[in-house]
Amino acid sequence: MAYANVDNLKFHYERYDGAASGVKTPVLFLHGFTLDIRQWAPQVAALGDRLPMILMDARGHGQSDAPETGYGRDDRVTDVVGFMDALEIEKVHLVGLSMGGTTALGTALKHPERLASLTLVSTGAAGYSVGKKIEYIDRIAREKGLEAARRKWKETSLVYYKDDRTKLREMMLGMVDDHSGAIWMDPMRGKYPRTVDLDRVHEIMTPTAIFVGEKDRVFLALAQELHERIVCSRIVVYENTGHMINLEIPDRFNRDLERFLTGVESSVA
Repeated sequence: MAYANVDNLKFHYERYDGAASGVKTPVLFLHGFTLDIRQWAPQVAALGDRLPMILMDARGHGQSDAPETGYGRDDRVTDVVGFMDALEIEKVHLVGLSMGGTTALGTALKHPERLASLTLVSTGAAGYSVGKKIEYIDRIAREKGLEAARRKWKETSLVYYKDDRTKLREMMLGMVDDHSGAIWMDPMRGKYPRTVDLDRVHEIMTPTAIFVGEKDRVFLALAQELHERIVCSRIVVYENTGHMINLEIPDRFNRDLERFLTGVESSVA
């Protein structure tokens, strides 16, 4: 197992040195909330020998350290840049899904010089409301404890993954069960400075791809608004697809991601 030390915390990661596509800049993947780098298994299988990939477990997730606090958006951005510094990487293609997309968006705004491109997949954004579910589960964590919050999160967040999607459900259940839960128990949860990234995304000049599922009702509107505000962006809306695009339709996602990254590199070659 590989670990990078960032501000006295260990961050677990995996690295693949694929080069068949011609993309030379490392591609750093950021996973979703309560998940970990296992989320990117279909991308490793298909692209690990084609792209120089790095998968990073966020703090409190997977096999990275889980401190008591430090789970704000700005902390995650600092972690990403510190992780790049620890690996002596000047610039990356940054790919983030959901929470990872929120982190990637914040990194693009705070450290644009560190990005060759930005890929937002089913992304959130700091300051964008996703409804009352998050607050509700936070309240359960405070009042009933971590395991009660975990059970409710699994009930509500994975409801879409049933019938022909049960394999995906089992995969994600395994990650949620292994999740430390430290982010729910953070004494600063809900108290971090509020940032509204939508107010600033027009500043982004990094080549940007936005991928969203047609059935991802919470994040579809946000993806469309981001596309309108980021002048150098392109958007792909996938029919009959939910939140976990990279797992639901991996072949199409892999093709579109590789095409975007190779296009960015060829344009600056």
